[in-house]
Amino acid sequence: MPKLYLLIPLYLLAEFAKCNTDTTFMPTKCEICALTSMEFEAKSVKVHKRLSSEFADITENICNGFNEFKIHKEKTGLERFSRAQSKTIETLKQMREKGVKVELGMPFEMWDQPSAEIFALRQGCESLLEDYEDLIEEWFINKASLEDLFKQLCARNALKNQETSCFDHLDHKQEL
Repeated sequence: MPKLYLLIPLYLLAEFAKCNTDTTFMPTKCEICALTSMEFEAKSVKVHKRLSSEFADITENICNGFNEFKIHKEKTGLERFSRAQSKTIETLKQMREKGVKVELGMPFEMWDQPSAEIFALRQGCESLLEDYEDLIEEWFINKASLEDLFKQLCARNALKNQETSCFDHLDHKQEL
């Protein structure tokens, strides 16, 4: 079977290449705080007894969980960060499976590696947990709601007097 070659349109390659150089898509402090809060709440609802030892287990692994996330540059706000594959990469993988030679300037094995944006998200999460560990633990032990964690951690502390608009249209039950 002959191999098909496809010239990826220059604009598509340019957009894909921005992953490594364009800071436009880097997570904001608001997004980091919102996503960390959502992930922390999602992990904590699975815990039956909210003890300090359970808190330590969640805290130890929560930021590494962001390595599973993908950046979706065609979306805005918190929707840019999701565990789902981006449409661009999904399409390129389908083309590759059909025998089309797709050259992106990086090995195929790296297509699913965390992007610079996801690395920044994970680092922001680690800093947030380190800076506000006592506050988050108090929220965890007292079994407060996710909305309370947003208010306590983000609006009243980490983002005090800063932009918090990333929360405005947030569906607190949204699956990432």
